[in-house]
Amino acid sequence: MKESKYKTVKQQYKRELEDIKRHLQTQGYAIDTIRADSNYLAIYLDWLDKEQIRETEVTYNELLTYIDKLTKGGDSKALINRKLAAIRKYYDYLQNEGKAKKNPASGLFIKNKHQTIPSGLLTIEELTALYENYQVNDPRSGRNKVMIGLLVYQGVTREELEKLEINHVKLTSAKIEIPRGKHSNGRTLQLESIQMLDLQQYLSIIRPDILKAHGSYGTGRKPDHINQEKVNNQLFISMHGSENIKNSFLHLVYALRKLNSKVTTAGQIRQSVITIWLKNRNLRTVQYMAGHRYVSSTERYQSNNLEDLQHQLEKLHPLSTF
Repeated sequence: MKESKYKTVKQQYKRELEDIKRHLQTQGYAIDTIRADSNYLAIYLDWLDKEQIRETEVTYNELLTYIDKLTKGGDSKALINRKLAAIRKYYDYLQNEGKAKKNPASGLFIKNKHQTIPSGLLTIEELTALYENYQVNDPRSGRNKVMIGLLVYQGVTREELEKLEINHVKLTSAKIEIPRGKHSNGRTLQLESIQMLDLQQYLSIIRPDILKAHGSYGTGRKPDHINQEKVNNQLFISMHGSENIKNSFLHLVYALRKLNSKVTTAGQIRQSVITIWLKNRNLRTVQYMAGHRYVSSTERYQSNNLEDLQHQLEKLHPLSTF
């Protein structure tokens, strides 16, 4: 359905949609995502009205009926999953406002025929070696070593690295606060003793040096605009004094591949960390540590589930290698 076709329905639920849009904006969602979610929620609210169902009393089975309606209407599995994601956000908002006790869409999604599993996982020895063998010889590598530590020991994502601010690091209690992201919950994690000296040096010496240099390192072009207020608070900044560390992170991953050819992406490192956590901790603890909003996301990494999925894939594709 095109944007123009949503217009009439959206007008009927203008007040409700304005509230959820403001909520999504505070959560950092992109404009296009908020617009799409508003469209999907308008249709959902209209369906509830026609079925005479109060939004706070929707059951799991009633959502299955809604999914059946979408399927018969020709929606693809991917589109239905996007609509369900919008509904989950809506109920997260209602819960935050104290208007709903539960999220009926929690963990509800349409499975694709082909399941993906974490593959090429690194061992705890390989992860530790990445951190220990990375050499620091200038401010850039000093910054990168701290980032590697957070990947290896706290399993953070690139998005979370970009959101970290100086005040999130609590050296006195050896903890770090990971802020809430678009797809993850916030949490407070313990720092390992091996990280502490590098962190202290980064905060007291290396980061101030990078701020003073403002582009004297490297050959990359300095950004046209720098959000100085954000830079002053952001934990990790580029060597050109910018808050955008996308390229810095890319080069960091390249450096890790030189240390271990098995390394493919930062996501692979996070998957490895979560899988290792599950061998020594209970499911709910790991769900918190990983910042997963739904326990089903954490269950994917349990060794028995990984083995079952691997066997299923090998039966379907006996020549496949992972």
